[in-house]
Amino acid sequence: MSTNIISYDKDSDGIVTLTIDDPDQRVNTMNEQFMEEYGAIAERLKGEEGLTGVILASGKETFFAGGDLRMLHSVGPDDAKDFFAGIMQGHKAMRTIETLGVPVVAALNGTALGGGLELALATHHRIAVKGSKAKFGQPEVKLGLLPGGGGVVRLTRMRGVVDAFMNWLAQGQEYKAEKAHELGVISELVDGVDDLIPAAKAWIKANPESKQPWDADPKYKIPGGTPTKPSFAQMLPGIPSNLRKQLKGAPMPAPRNILAASVESTQVPIDRAFEIEARYFTELATGQVAKNMIKAFFFDLQKINSGALRPEGVPDWKATKVAVLGAGMMGAGIAYQCAISGIDVVLKDISTENAEKGKAYSVKLLDKAVSRGKKTQGQADEILARITPTDSYDDLEGCDLIIEAVFEKTELKHSVFADAEPRVLGDAVLGSNTSTIPITILAEGVTRPE
Repeated sequence: MSTNIISYDKDSDGIVTLTIDDPDQRVNTMNEQFMEEYGAIAERLKGEEGLTGVILASGKETFFAGGDLRMLHSVGPDDAKDFFAGIMQGHKAMRTIETLGVPVVAALNGTALGGGLELALATHHRIAVKGSKAKFGQPEVKLGLLPGGGGVVRLTRMRGVVDAFMNWLAQGQEYKAEKAHELGVISELVDGVDDLIPAAKAWIKANPESKQPWDADPKYKIPGGTPTKPSFAQMLPGIPSNLRKQLKGAPMPAPRNILAASVESTQVPIDRAFEIEARYFTELATGQVAKNMIKAFFFDLQKINSGALRPEGVPDWKATKVAVLGAGMMGAGIAYQCAISGIDVVLKDISTENAEKGKAYSVKLLDKAVSRGKKTQGQADEILARITPTDSYDDLEGCDLIIEAVFEKTELKHSVFADAEPRVLGDAVLGSNTSTIPITILAEGVTRPE
């Protein structure tokens, strides 16, 4: 049996591989059609004769992208009842697969964020590829939401309230496979994508009785305890007060709802816990704050990054030689970023000694990268060769971009721009790293203020 999105393949050992590959989207998302098909697959697996294990896999470069943000952006308060019911249907499907009585493994060939990680959490073993660019996390809070596919409940039961909240839920951190493995969410690492399915099948055969720890042991204790544990109850009031302090009065209900769902979920059976999570999720998804954040930080940002605000008929421009004025902490960092981007940099300060100190910052960073195996010595030397420390404005000849990073004094900035402008190309862009002075005021110190 296969559906439009999920292919169903059973091998001679009784292991079923479910490969998720939505033909209508670039990435897999937890939309209405997927959840309907996933529910049907879950029921099919319940009746599968000779079933010995299940593997969740992906036909995309990423494993699973998460929730359908267009759908989430469209629901409103009047949709709350139906939305909640749909979320609970999703919980039912994932819970059915999680409790089939056979081992279930997630073969994570790529990134699994949001709903993608939640699908993986509803398995008994999660395998990822070491050294890959894949990321794992629950970034929903960044869009005013919470992980509504069981992420809050399962992470809390797996890691404990404090660990789950601080490392996964409150800030929406995204981790590489190695760090996610270190934090206890990824179970196993393999060398390459081709090793995922064989490793998953090997684990299934070695663990035929696998269950989630909270299902395997009726007396399972959540790490760190619950509010009924005196030591945890004693420190619990400090968590929301600290959260309130961090939010500084900002109208952001998502972190509050996440914490409430996490704590409350520890005090009830797991199926009731999913209901609690779903109610807090529904409140956020149908509210205006999440709508605003989804539009601003996803749809609008995508539009801007695609070049929607570029004027028509203007060719692309890229700096080839940058003058960084000021080799202090900020200037040294800017010079490093330019150099690793492949741009030649002239790092100017009042003395060669100061300019060399600024370049030494790049030397330190690159030495560390080489020692950790992230760059070769040859690559590091090539990057350093792009940075030219100097105390002379004459070395700015040929620069097509100035980035000023001297002290926050208008007169000083006017002075360095005035000295630098005649040396650079006539059509050079003059920029500043200032955090306090309007660029229009700085422009008063040059001959081409526009």
